[in-house]
Amino acid sequence: MSLKHGMLPVLCSVALVGSGCGASTTDTDAGVDAGAPLGPGASLKCDSSGKNAWDTYGVNAFVAVNEAIFANVGAESTAHGTTNLGNSFSKIGSGTPASTADSAATFKGKLAAFLVYAYGGPASITYTDHVTYTGPQNMTGAHVGLNITSAQYDYFVSNIVVPALTSNGVPAGAGGASAPNDVSSCFAPILVDAAFKASIVGK
Repeated sequence: MSLKHGMLPVLCSVALVGSGCGASTTDTDAGVDAGAPLGPGASLKCDSSGKNAWDTYGVNAFVAVNEAIFANVGAESTAHGTTNLGNSFSKIGSGTPASTADSAATFKGKLAAFLVYAYGGPASITYTDHVTYTGPQNMTGAHVGLNITSAQYDYFVSNIVVPALTSNGVPAGAGGASAPNDVSSCFAPILVDAAFKASIVGK
Protein backbone atom coordinates (compact mmCIF):
# COMPACT_ATOMS: atom_id res chain seq x y z
CA MET A 1 0.00 0.00 0.00
CA SER A 2 1.30 3.42 -0.84
CA LEU A 3 1.54 5.54 2.28
CA LYS A 4 1.13 8.69 0.30
CA HIS A 5 -2.19 7.71 -1.19
CA GLY A 6 -3.33 4.80 0.98
CA MET A 7 -3.45 6.35 4.47
CA LEU A 8 -6.16 8.43 5.99
CA PRO A 9 -5.12 12.07 6.01
CA VAL A 10 -3.29 12.81 9.25
CA LEU A 11 -4.58 16.26 10.15
CA CYS A 12 -5.50 19.25 8.10
CA SER A 13 -2.92 21.23 10.07
CA VAL A 14 -0.10 19.00 8.91
CA ALA A 15 0.64 21.19 5.96
CA LEU A 16 3.78 22.49 4.43
CA VAL A 17 4.62 26.12 4.82
CA GLY A 18 2.71 27.99 2.18
CA SER A 19 -0.09 25.45 1.84
CA GLY A 20 -3.19 24.68 3.80
CA CYS A 21 -6.22 22.44 3.80
CA GLY A 22 -7.80 22.23 0.42
CA ALA A 23 -4.83 23.76 -1.33
CA SER A 24 -4.65 22.81 -4.96
CA THR A 25 -0.96 21.98 -4.80
CA THR A 26 0.24 18.52 -3.88
CA ASP A 27 2.15 17.75 -0.73
CA THR A 28 5.30 17.26 -2.79
CA ASP A 29 5.37 20.75 -4.25
CA ALA A 30 3.49 22.99 -1.83
CA GLY A 31 5.64 25.55 -0.10
CA VAL A 32 8.87 24.35 -1.69
CA ASP A 33 11.34 27.09 -2.43
CA ALA A 34 12.89 26.11 -5.75
CA GLY A 35 16.12 27.83 -4.67
CA ALA A 36 16.29 26.10 -1.28
CA PRO A 37 19.11 23.60 -0.77
CA LEU A 38 18.11 19.97 -0.99
CA GLY A 39 18.60 17.56 1.89
CA PRO A 40 21.14 14.74 1.64
CA GLY A 41 18.48 12.15 0.75
CA ALA A 42 17.02 14.12 -2.15
CA SER A 43 19.13 12.14 -4.62
CA LEU A 44 18.46 8.70 -3.09
CA LYS A 45 15.99 6.67 -5.16
CA CYS A 46 13.47 4.28 -3.59
CA ASP A 47 13.30 0.82 -5.16
CA SER A 48 9.52 1.01 -5.31
CA SER A 49 9.25 4.24 -7.27
CA GLY A 50 12.60 5.40 -8.61
CA LYS A 51 11.97 8.68 -6.76
CA ASN A 52 13.30 9.99 -3.44
CA ALA A 53 11.53 9.15 -0.18
CA TRP A 54 9.69 12.47 0.07
CA ASP A 55 8.34 12.26 -3.47
CA THR A 56 7.44 8.61 -2.94
CA TYR A 57 5.63 8.87 0.41
CA GLY A 58 4.66 12.50 1.09
CA VAL A 59 3.74 14.45 4.20
CA ASN A 60 1.20 12.10 5.78
CA ALA A 61 3.66 9.22 5.74
CA PHE A 62 6.44 11.27 7.26
CA VAL A 63 4.15 12.42 10.06
CA ALA A 64 2.99 8.84 10.68
CA VAL A 65 6.57 7.56 10.80
CA ASN A 66 7.64 10.36 13.14
CA GLU A 67 4.75 9.62 15.49
CA ALA A 68 5.62 5.89 15.34
CA ILE A 69 9.23 6.66 16.29
CA PHE A 70 8.05 8.33 19.49
CA ALA A 71 5.55 5.54 20.22
CA ASN A 72 8.34 2.99 19.75
CA VAL A 73 10.64 4.93 22.08
CA GLY A 74 7.89 4.96 24.71
CA ALA A 75 7.31 1.23 24.36
CA GLU A 76 11.04 0.54 24.53
CA SER A 77 11.44 2.69 27.65
CA THR A 78 8.51 0.92 29.32
CA ALA A 79 9.83 -2.52 28.46
CA HIS A 80 13.56 -2.03 29.00
CA GLY A 81 14.13 1.31 30.72
CA THR A 82 17.45 2.82 29.65
CA THR A 83 19.15 -0.51 28.90
CA ASN A 84 19.19 -0.18 25.11
CA LEU A 85 18.64 3.50 24.33
CA GLY A 86 20.35 5.13 27.30
CA ASN A 87 18.76 8.05 29.10
CA SER A 88 18.82 10.76 26.43
CA PHE A 89 15.09 10.60 25.71
CA SER A 90 14.21 10.94 29.39
CA LYS A 91 16.15 14.23 29.47
CA ILE A 92 14.01 15.94 26.83
CA GLY A 93 12.67 19.20 28.24
CA SER A 94 14.95 19.17 31.27
CA GLY A 95 17.60 21.56 29.98
CA THR A 96 20.32 19.37 31.47
CA PRO A 97 22.39 19.22 29.36
CA ALA A 98 21.52 22.42 27.49
CA SER A 99 20.82 20.45 24.29
CA THR A 100 17.68 19.05 25.97
CA ALA A 101 16.00 22.40 26.61
CA ASP A 102 13.32 21.85 23.94
CA SER A 103 9.97 20.54 25.15
CA ALA A 104 8.86 17.12 23.96
CA ALA A 105 6.48 18.74 21.43
CA THR A 106 9.25 20.94 20.02
CA PHE A 107 11.67 18.02 19.89
CA LYS A 108 9.08 15.98 17.98
CA GLY A 109 8.40 18.82 15.54
CA LYS A 110 12.10 19.39 14.93
CA LEU A 111 12.67 15.68 14.26
CA ALA A 112 9.77 15.64 11.78
CA ALA A 113 11.14 18.71 9.99
CA PHE A 114 14.62 17.19 9.89
CA LEU A 115 13.32 13.94 8.40
CA VAL A 116 11.24 15.73 5.77
CA TYR A 117 14.18 17.91 4.75
CA ALA A 118 16.77 15.13 4.91
CA TYR A 119 14.76 12.91 2.57
CA GLY A 120 14.07 15.45 -0.16
CA GLY A 121 11.24 17.58 1.21
CA PRO A 122 11.07 21.30 1.92
CA ALA A 123 13.35 23.04 4.39
CA SER A 124 10.50 23.77 6.81
CA ILE A 125 7.10 22.36 7.73
CA THR A 126 4.17 23.21 9.96
CA TYR A 127 3.63 20.23 12.24
CA THR A 128 0.53 18.91 14.03
CA ASP A 129 0.99 21.46 16.82
CA HIS A 130 0.56 24.29 14.25
CA VAL A 131 4.18 25.39 14.79
CA THR A 132 6.63 25.78 11.91
CA TYR A 133 9.91 23.90 12.26
CA THR A 134 13.06 24.10 10.16
CA GLY A 135 14.64 20.94 8.78
CA PRO A 136 18.34 21.79 8.40
CA GLN A 137 19.74 21.48 11.91
CA ASN A 138 23.05 21.28 13.74
CA MET A 139 22.98 17.61 14.70
CA THR A 140 26.14 17.84 16.79
CA GLY A 141 24.79 20.76 18.79
CA ALA A 142 21.48 18.97 19.30
CA HIS A 143 23.25 16.01 20.94
CA VAL A 144 25.98 17.68 23.00
CA GLY A 145 26.18 16.23 26.49
CA LEU A 146 23.97 13.23 25.77
CA ASN A 147 26.92 10.83 25.41
CA ILE A 148 25.00 8.55 23.05
CA THR A 149 27.03 5.42 22.36
CA SER A 150 27.46 3.71 19.02
CA ALA A 151 25.48 0.72 20.31
CA GLN A 152 22.60 2.96 21.44
CA TYR A 153 22.54 4.71 18.08
CA ASP A 154 22.53 1.41 16.18
CA TYR A 155 19.77 0.07 18.43
CA PHE A 156 17.70 3.21 17.83
CA VAL A 157 18.01 2.86 14.07
CA SER A 158 17.38 -0.91 13.98
CA ASN A 159 14.72 -1.23 16.68
CA ILE A 160 12.96 2.13 16.67
CA VAL A 161 13.30 3.77 13.25
CA VAL A 162 13.14 0.72 10.97
CA PRO A 163 10.00 -0.67 12.67
CA ALA A 164 8.43 2.81 12.44
CA LEU A 165 9.02 2.71 8.70
CA THR A 166 7.89 -0.86 8.07
CA SER A 167 4.82 -0.61 10.30
CA ASN A 168 3.70 2.27 8.12
CA GLY A 169 4.09 0.38 4.86
CA VAL A 170 7.65 1.13 3.75
CA PRO A 171 8.83 -2.09 2.07
CA ALA A 172 11.94 -3.79 3.45
CA GLY A 173 12.39 -6.44 0.78
CA ALA A 174 10.73 -9.19 2.79
CA GLY A 175 9.11 -10.66 -0.32
CA GLY A 176 12.37 -12.01 -1.72
CA ALA A 177 15.24 -10.76 -3.83
CA SER A 178 12.99 -9.00 -6.33
CA ALA A 179 10.83 -7.26 -3.71
CA PRO A 180 11.43 -3.52 -3.32
CA ASN A 181 13.48 -2.52 -0.31
CA ASP A 182 12.88 1.17 0.28
CA VAL A 183 14.27 0.93 3.82
CA SER A 184 17.69 0.08 2.38
CA SER A 185 17.54 2.07 -0.84
CA CYS A 186 16.20 5.45 0.19
CA PHE A 187 16.10 5.64 4.01
CA ALA A 188 19.07 3.76 5.49
CA PRO A 189 21.97 5.39 3.60
CA ILE A 190 21.68 8.63 5.56
CA LEU A 191 21.27 6.91 8.93
CA VAL A 192 24.21 4.56 8.47
CA ASP A 193 26.48 7.20 6.94
CA ALA A 194 29.61 7.32 9.11
CA ALA A 195 29.82 11.13 9.15
CA PHE A 196 26.15 11.51 10.08
CA LYS A 197 26.47 8.93 12.86
CA ALA A 198 29.63 10.67 14.11
CA SER A 199 27.68 13.93 14.41
CA ILE A 200 25.48 12.27 17.06
CA VAL A 201 27.52 9.60 18.83
CA GLY A 202 29.81 10.52 21.72
CA LYS A 203 28.86 14.19 21.92
